[in-house]
Amino acid sequence: MLVLADGAVTRLAVPDRRKVVRDLLFDPDGSALTAMGSGNSIYRWALDDPCRRWRLGMVGSGGSLDLRLAQVAVGGRSFATANAFTRNVVVWDVRTRRICHDIQEIFKNLTYDDRVEGEGTVALSADGSRLAFCRPRRTFWKEDEGAVVQEIGSGSHAEYRTGIQWANGLAFSPNGAALAVVGARPDQTVTTIVDLNDPADDPEPVVLPTDERVDRINLRPVWCGTEPRVPIVDRNRVTVWNLATATAILSVDVPGSRSAATLTPDGRTLVIASPDDGVHAHPLP
Repeated sequence: MLVLADGAVTRLAVPDRRKVVRDLLFDPDGSALTAMGSGNSIYRWALDDPCRRWRLGMVGSGGSLDLRLAQVAVGGRSFATANAFTRNVVVWDVRTRRICHDIQEIFKNLTYDDRVEGEGTVALSADGSRLAFCRPRRTFWKEDEGAVVQEIGSGSHAEYRTGIQWANGLAFSPNGAALAVVGARPDQTVTTIVDLNDPADDPEPVVLPTDERVDRINLRPVWCGTEPRVPIVDRNRVTVWNLATATAILSVDVPGSRSAATLTPDGRTLVIASPDDGVHAHPLP
């Protein structure tokens, strides 16, 4: 793995070359990089000393090399990891390198029907005090999908309906009062904004007119002021969507479907990387 900064290239070693990096994220100050890999692996590098690497694993049994939805989120001095195979969500304290929140441990004494699990999508509030994750539907015949919000270290939780059967990305608003959710229904890419102070009982998601339905791939919404945005790769182009209005902000042609795209933390620049075309940045209004 390569990190580019001010014209310099730093090589970060991933010990097992068979692993595939599913998701990676810089700390807000750029001091560290955390990666979520296949097979239940977590790696974290301190960029002032790239040889100082954490090698961790998700709490839970086993892991999948093929499962695509495995995410990392950073907030305050903590980071959260989620894996759809283990259905666990874990928050790590950066200072102590210890787990400070583990949903499998928190809910282990509940009955199976009441147990809360995660499905691979995770978000932390900016200060790291609140965790959000999506849980799977408990039954195929009941529409009970939802997003779970918890205070870190607390066993209590609140569940919010999203109307989205499979969520690929979550993001708290800067003030922590809203949650942007983007994901898939059978034939559509959909999104909804959940007001955590006044949630809708039965929200109806807004359809994003993407070329293809997003399905079990990582998406990372970013709030630009009061506007949540997300980049989505469709065949031979990348489009940045305004999730509040379901409108396209910018669409850029790319050489092929192997391109990757992300937004800078302020949501004002789109960065696209491709093995055929290198790395390019595109300013957004």
